[in-house]
This record gives sequence, C-alpha cells and structure tokens, in this order.
Amino acid sequence: MVDFIKLRVVKPDIQRIRSNPLLEWDLTASERTGEVKEYTVKFHGITFKITNNKYLNISGSIHKFWNSLHGQGEQNYNDFRFEDLTGVIIEFCKMFDLIPDSCILENLEFGVNVSPTIPANEILLSVINHKGKHFELRQTKKQDFHECTHFQYYIKFYDKGLQYDQCNILRFEIKTRKMEVVRPANIETLSDLLNPEKIERLGAILMTNFNELLFYDYTIPDNGINARERLILIQGQNPTYWETYKKTNKDNYYKKRQRFKDLVRKHGTRDIQEIFGLLISQKWNELLKTNPKTLQELTGVAQSDITGIDTSSIGSVSVKLSGRDQSTDTPPGGIIPGAEVQGAEPPRRYCLSCGRDISNQRANSKFCSPKFVGEQNAHRCRNIDSNPRNRIKYMQEREKIFLTLFDTSPFYVKNRKLNNLNIKKRITTNLQ
Repeated sequence: MVDFIKLRVVKPDIQRIRSNPLLEWDLTASERTGEVKEYTVKFHGITFKITNNKYLNISGSIHKFWNSLHGQGEQNYNDFRFEDLTGVIIEFCKMFDLIPDSCILENLEFGVNVSPTIPANEILLSVINHKGKHFELRQTKKQDFHECTHFQYYIKFYDKGLQYDQCNILRFEIKTRKMEVVRPANIETLSDLLNPEKIERLGAILMTNFNELLFYDYTIPDNGINARERLILIQGQNPTYWETYKKTNKDNYYKKRQRFKDLVRKHGTRDIQEIFGLLISQKWNELLKTNPKTLQELTGVAQSDITGIDTSSIGSVSVKLSGRDQSTDTPPGGIIPGAEVQGAEPPRRYCLSCGRDISNQRANSKFCSPKFVGEQNAHRCRNIDSNPRNRIKYMQEREKIFLTLFDTSPFYVKNRKLNNLNIKKRITTNLQ
C-alpha cells in the first residue's frame, strides 16, 4: 500500500523535536563561523532533517518503519494493511508530537506486493513500456528492477522476492515526483492517509497506470501466424519501436498499440496484463479491508461501506470491502488462470479533473456532469483536461500563420482534422 513518504512540517516546534529522547542528532556546522546549518537523525529508517533551525523535513518508508518498530526487521516485502498504515501514522505522530494536518506530503510512494503463479522474472521480461516510454533496467544477482520515468512520477516494477531472498514476490508501484499525480485522490497531508476513501482512490490511480503498461507473451509460437501479424508482433516487442512510432505517427499510435495487444491475446497462451492486473486489484482491496470497529477506534471514521477499486478496464469486477463476507461466485467467463475474481460490486468512478465521485453518472463518464454539479462546474472540469492540449494547438497554428514570410497554412491543413481548421479561423478572426 503506502510505502515511502516525504513530509514538510508546517510551523514545527524545533526545540521540542530536538529534545525528543528517542532522537540522537548529528549536526553539520560552518567551518568558518561554527554556525550549525543542519541537524539530521535516522530512526528506524525514517530520516529527520532540521535546516537553519527553522525547517523540519521527514522522509522514509513508513512500511519499513512499522516492521522495524515491531521487531520484523527493516523490510517491506510483507503485507502492509490499511489498519497498519493508520496505526503507524497515529503512533508516529504521538512519538514525535506531530499534528497530521500540519505534515504536508511532498512525495508519496504506493503500490502492492503480489505472488503470481508465473515467475516474477518472466513477467518482468514481458513488460515493454509504459505510456510509450521504455523502462530503465537494473539487474544484478540481488536485483531485477525496472523503472519508467515520467515528468510527475516514476513507475517501478521489480522482483521483491529476489531483493530479500523470499519466494516469488513482484511489486508494482508509483513514486510521485510531483503530488499532482495523486490530485484525484485529494491527498495533501498525512491526515489524508487516514481516510479509507482516499486510499481507495490511490488504488484506482495505481490501476489506471497499470493498464497503460504494454506486455508481450513469450509463449506465442513461431509458426501458424501470417506474415503481416508476425511483423507487428516482432516490431512491438521493441520499446524503441513504440517511442519512434509515437513521435512519427501520433494519430495512429493508439490504434497500432491496440492491434498489437489484440494479437498478443490472440496468439498467446496467457494474458499477463489481465492476470497480474487482477492480482493487483485484489491485493489492494484485501489490504484496504478493515474491521469497521477497528477503523473507528484508529481514526474516528465510522465509514464501513467501501467498494473496491475500479478495474473494469481490464475486464474484472471490484470487490466489496467492509468486513462483510465476500462472494466467491465464479464470474462470467470463469476464473482466469493465475488470478481469482471475487464478488460483483459496481465499482466507484471519479472525475479525472476534480476527483469527485461520479459513480451515479453514465458508465462511460470521465468528468462531472452538468446534471449533478451545474454547467459551470462541469465546464471547469472539462477545461482542466482539454485546455493544455488546445493551448498547444493554438500556438502551433499561430506559428504557422504569423512566424513565416507567407501564410503556410494551406500546406498544413490538407490532412488536418476539421477541429484544427476551426482553431485557425478563430485565431485569424481575433487578431484582425
């Protein structure tokens, strides 16, 4: 679930934290003046740093902290449930006199450890890219680590069992570089991690990004496939092919990608994306499941009717969480080898812009509907998503018209969509 965090404490009581008997501080001082610039200390894997005797930053794995504190070693290969998360946050804040609302999250890492029937190294070998970007690989005797770097976050995919000499454990996680990526979950402070609905939304963000992975199936035979399909399968195994294709054939990229995925499913013997995706969603739902009485004792939240994360895009159904019995009925199509589907609860869905629950809207809704939030608010949600793209189009059309010796637009619009023509007309009209 939640692992690494980085906090900035608002208006910290520096003297109080420095005098805490649990912490033995190291200091960094100016050689010339002797002035102390920085105090640092590490406690059960959590690093505290005081700068200029004014600012307090805290970082580290709260999963490892929880295990280390309870005598299980400084590791994070075991399950870390929501009730463990709430327990460690409350205990941590009591130990160091911190107020959760005053601890601003600057970085957050969240994901799950699963134990698939397929060996972890085979799944890692099969992953090609994420959103068209390749993975950087780090492979040693104790490490099989894949990382994809985006502007706002990292996607991490690695063999946790190999790292800690355990059984077949594979971890998939997201580490934020900017907290914008978790905006739909409305998570800003440490106290937000005590809210089960917000943790549920983190799971939805995790699954949305998992569905952007592209896999190949190495059980696909060498014969029995026509030349055209074989070419697509051979080209699609190469991450560089997709990066180049996305730049040179952007309009056809997603169609080509879907064609590749369809062929992998058609000729392969196992759908790794669906099998592993189901395991991730099940594990997140399992970790989120908390006894209502325990949840209320820990957080004061009486909320108990929490549905599972939305995994509809990979053909699965969500599960019901709350301490209620979960149905074990076999879903339509039967059980997929390597994964089990439990229950049949309609999944919650959230607006991609503001994070509001839109489960009561049409199944294909992505943003808030005017029917429920009013035209102004709904328009704002749509604009948040579309304005950046429209701005780029606007600047491109402006450049074509005004930054050349003559109007070059006739040479560009031949194969453009009608929407681009309308944009050009609006620009010309506004500037005349």
